[in-house]
Order: sequence, then structure tokens, then C-alpha cells
Amino acid sequence: MLRIHLWIVFILVHFACQSPQKPETHRSSDASSFLEGLYINQKSVSNPTTWKPLLDRMQNVGMNLVVIDAQPKSPAKETLDDLKSKGFWTVARIVNFDGGLKVIAPDPGRLASIQSAIRAACQAGFQEIQLDYIRYADGGTDFTLSYEKRYENILAVIQGHKEKSKPDCRSEIKWSADIFGRVPFIENDAIGQKVEPFSKELDALYPMLYPSHFYGITARVADPYTTIKEGIQRTKARSESKTRALAWVQGFKMHIGPSGLSYQDYIKVQMLGAFDAKGDGFVVWNAGNDYEDSFSAYEDYRKEKASRP
Repeated sequence: MLRIHLWIVFILVHFACQSPQKPETHRSSDASSFLEGLYINQKSVSNPTTWKPLLDRMQNVGMNLVVIDAQPKSPAKETLDDLKSKGFWTVARIVNFDGGLKVIAPDPGRLASIQSAIRAACQAGFQEIQLDYIRYADGGTDFTLSYEKRYENILAVIQGHKEKSKPDCRSEIKWSADIFGRVPFIENDAIGQKVEPFSKELDALYPMLYPSHFYGITARVADPYTTIKEGIQRTKARSESKTRALAWVQGFKMHIGPSGLSYQDYIKVQMLGAFDAKGDGFVVWNAGNDYEDSFSAYEDYRKEKASRP
């Protein structure tokens, strides 16, 4: 009888161990995750027939980041709550000076408008405020100002945004900025962006390392992997230790010919460059949100990333 009891116990334990496990729930991304995702414009996020399939596809392939336009109107709180419940880190893209600041000091009305958009994005539940076009106009301005004064003025704008937004933006909100792709590679730039002072004020930097935009530098245009990798490495090396670096990846076909790669592979190697640089993530830019090739590239990237040492 004892043998029979022991055999029954063995069978029960065996089948308990073999029973299927519950699927792991999707872990929410946070500011310490390696973030991978897409830029989403207002047209896409406001149209359910466009937004739901796009979001489902992002979730199904394993992305965990969305950068969404928050002007002229922030997406609804319900949209942000849904994204966060699905494990996405949510970033509000806030355009400051479209085309760059063309005068020494910005108009107070413009600053008030930007700060209003920031507060609305915080109220909606965004986890990060990303400042875009936070610079002077490229190609020269009609006033004389030292590099240091330019950096000081642009930093003052960032500091003003943070201070004015305190009533509506929680203390845990992260602040970031888009910077020109050339900025990590050069010492000074007349647009008023520099890695070192920016990193002291911000939680993350997003260098726009689109290879197509390194005009006249053939090696950068023709080698998207190295352009992204070195751009992130330089950003990290020049930043405060707390500051994260995420690459803007080129998800459009401008000047991809010199690389000799297909469009899909062109996107994929940029993703791999961001990963191999030991940065903090990447986000693909396509102004019209045409991401079919980017999704295919991302799936290839995931396979290759898994085989990395």
C-alpha cells in the first residue's frame, strides 16, 4: 500500500512540474530600459483606423517606445494610459522653434505656447518631454553671438520650460532634447547645441544621426552602421554619466544609394549600430509614418541582436 501511495505522489508531482506555465506578462518599460520604437505623428494617433493596427504591430514585434507629437494638442489621457499598460515608454515631442531660432531671444508669447503644450503633455500622462528644434537656425543668423552665449541662451530656454512646468509636470518626468547629428562629432556649433552643457540639464539626448544628412561626408553617408554607432559612442563619452543617449534612425530613403544596401537592411544596420554602441535605444523617424520596411528591418535586427555575444 505504501508503494502505491508513493507512486501516486510521484505522478502528481511529475504532472505538476510539466503543467504549462502562465505566459509572462508584458513588463512595463522605464527610463532604464533599452528603448526601441517609432515616431508617431498627430494624424496617425488621432485616426483609430490607422492607430490601432500601428500600435498592435509595434507591440507584436516587441517595440517598447513611442515618440508622439504633442502639438497643437496632446493625445488623450486614455491613449497614454493604454500605451503604458502595454509596456511602452511614452515621449512627448515638443517643437520649440520650427527651423531654429532666428533672433537672439525668443518671443515671450512663443515660450508661453510651448510651455502650455508641455503642461498639457504632462497632464495627459507622458513620461518624458522631448524638446525638438531647441536651437538657433542653421546656416547663419543676422546677429553676432559667441558660442558660449548661444549655449547659455538655449540652456536658459530649457531651464525656463522646466521651471514654468513644475505645477503640472511630476518630479519623475524625464526631460530630453533632439540634437543635430553632427553635434557629437564637433567641438562647437553656432546652432547653440553642445553635448556637455545639454547633458548637465537633461536626462537624455537624441542625436539625429541620419546618415543622409552628413552632407559632403561620403564615409558617413555610405556607412550607416558606423555613423550611428560612433555617434552614440561620442554622445555617451561626452555626456554626464546619468544622461542617456538614443539614436534617431533614418527610416526614409534619402541618399541610401551610396551604402549599397537595400532600404530594409539600411534601417536594420542603423538599429544594430545603436545597440552595439552600448547606448540606450533608438527611435525610427519617418515623417509620414510609413513603417512597413522598418517593421521588417526591426524583426531582422531582433534576430541578429539575439546572436550577439
